[in-house]
Amino acid sequence: MPPSPQLEFRNGLAILRHTPDAPGWMAWDERIEAWVAAGWRLPELRRWAAEQGIEAAPQDPDVLDHSFHDTRTPREYQREALHRWEGSGGRGSVVLPTGTGKTLIALLAIRSQARGTLVIAPTRALLSQWFIQLADAFGVHQVGVYYGEEKDVRRITVTTYHSAFQVLEREGHRFELLVLDEVHHLADTRDGDPRAWHDALRVAPASRRLGLTATYPAGAATELERLVGPVVYRRTIGEMADRELASFVTERRFVSLDPDEEARYQSAEQTYRSFVEAQEYRDRADQLGAGEAEWWPLFMAETRRSPAARRAFRAFRERERIVALAEGKLREVGRILRMHPAEQALVFCGSRAAAEKVSRRFAIPMVTAGTPAGERRDLLHAMDEGTIRALASIQVLDEGWDVPGAKLGIILGDTSRGGKRQHAQRLGRILRRQGDQVASLYEVVAAGTFEFFASQKRKSAASQVRERQLGLGL
Repeated sequence: MPPSPQLEFRNGLAILRHTPDAPGWMAWDERIEAWVAAGWRLPELRRWAAEQGIEAAPQDPDVLDHSFHDTRTPREYQREALHRWEGSGGRGSVVLPTGTGKTLIALLAIRSQARGTLVIAPTRALLSQWFIQLADAFGVHQVGVYYGEEKDVRRITVTTYHSAFQVLEREGHRFELLVLDEVHHLADTRDGDPRAWHDALRVAPASRRLGLTATYPAGAATELERLVGPVVYRRTIGEMADRELASFVTERRFVSLDPDEEARYQSAEQTYRSFVEAQEYRDRADQLGAGEAEWWPLFMAETRRSPAARRAFRAFRERERIVALAEGKLREVGRILRMHPAEQALVFCGSRAAAEKVSRRFAIPMVTAGTPAGERRDLLHAMDEGTIRALASIQVLDEGWDVPGAKLGIILGDTSRGGKRQHAQRLGRILRRQGDQVASLYEVVAAGTFEFFASQKRKSAASQVRERQLGLGL
């Protein structure tokens, strides 16, 4: 007798064997003599097989123990977000400001699953944070980590976007739900093409997918929405201030470079600008069809073969260093800290050198990507306990970390050239509500430099509250 039809998941592929017929979206693979399709098609293949009377192999019986230890009561908007996600078939993204409890929505979604869940985070630090919260909610015996040398796949597993393809290719059949933290990292490339990280979602057979972010990639989510689903729920900072989030004010403060800094800045600016303009990079990029904004790769390519280009690039870096380490910025930080003597602060810097200078000048700890996870947790715990007044950071605290006690943010520089997403993420760090406290975000800008134009390009992530703080000169 001929063998019975069989379908399975292996090495990231949905495979159908021993049948002459297959759905039109499958392709015949001579090497294994079977019909194949990307792994994300497996649920669809199962439905087709059921309609054809083909019995599928039983799914992994490793089901979730439904004990749940998180005693928090979801707020109305959290219940609504979960309801809309469920109503969309368990596919789509929830967009909520930082500090509004997106993690709780994910925990409730995981609790409702009959089978396994894979949580994917962008960084090792966020992986650790997710592991702790999942272990607290579901019990440490149910939570595993797939990262580096640790390959522990359990009912709930945490990994990073860098490692997701590997675990999903091998063990994807075990996961019914994917939780995609900071899902904006899966935005299309600048050219509108898919990202390499999308491959992990293509091989994953999980039919339910939940994206979480505070800053959804407007206009750059074509592939993301195809693989995860559309935005199913969205609230902005402006909509949630005063109710779920702290009220806040934002203010830009302009400082001047000191005379010697100004002289060095202008010299570096002249060297850099004169070379770039003489080479007409913008016109050349436009002729190549790349657009005016895409001239930078032409400049960088020139630095590999031209000493003049390398001098211009060194001048470019020098002007950035002068602005990042400007004494006027540090004096302004001191004034702002004195204005808010009772408030904990986060000082966001644009470079490691700037963070080190702030740390030394004001005797406050510094957190960078190289800070060990244990030390980072201890510092954030000390902030939570009130034993540390402030932290200086580059990018590592921009997203994913909760610092509930901090109600004062000071931006001394960014790493995104005026990007609104980083600005919104930083604002979100100080918006977790605590009583009637008002959050304050200051952006300190070196006037008359490139930084001024980057600041102008970056519009505020939300409108200011109507009433300003009294007695603080805002």
